[in-house]
Amino acid sequence: MTPHTGIPPLDWVLSLLDSWGYLLVFVFTIIENLFVIGSFTPGETIVMAAGFLTVKGHLDWRIVFVCSIVGTLTGSNISYFFGRRGGRQALERYGGRFVDAERILAAEEYFERHGPKTVLIARFAAVFKNFVPVIAGASKMRIVLFEAYTLLGALAYTTLMVVLGRVFGENFDVALEIARNITWAGLVLLVAMVAALLMGRRRYLRAKVAELARQAEEEEAERNAQPEG
Repeated sequence: MTPHTGIPPLDWVLSLLDSWGYLLVFVFTIIENLFVIGSFTPGETIVMAAGFLTVKGHLDWRIVFVCSIVGTLTGSNISYFFGRRGGRQALERYGGRFVDAERILAAEEYFERHGPKTVLIARFAAVFKNFVPVIAGASKMRIVLFEAYTLLGALAYTTLMVVLGRVFGENFDVALEIARNITWAGLVLLVAMVAALLMGRRRYLRAKVAELARQAEEEEAERNAQPEG
């Protein structure tokens, strides 16, 4: 029998999950990792609810775990290869006002140095987790590194969401609050890392411009110091 929480929308979701849980976990974890539309998909809620039903319903936590990981890898790879094939043009066209040429350039420079850990941290970043695989693809991040860190992130993410559902499922609002805090903390960390890069890049460019100006002045001084004729 499907458990009831007393919250009608949640009880409806639980009833669907208890019958179609594995398929729904797989589909929702794919969608939440797709470029743009994944930002509006409550994948973690579905995985946590499925985790709850591994205790109070008819789902097996091991199958839920596998479905979530496979769905995450599938969706992330779709976004990665979308970015790899479309590159900058795809990001500029579909990224809206949040993605412009300067941000893309900064992201590419960032991925050259910090791609693996960014892919890992982004798994826990609200809103933008589905943008990172696209940027990784557009930046031509090595597929082996991308797959390895995406799998590592998927393992950590799925473990956390399933455990939250199993432990706090009967107080689902608590599980949602914990998950929300974790994903927003991940977003803050991701934004801080990118901001640090932008500040460093601007300082580097200013220093480079100053160095070029100094060299030009020295060359001009040397030419002026040479005797005519």
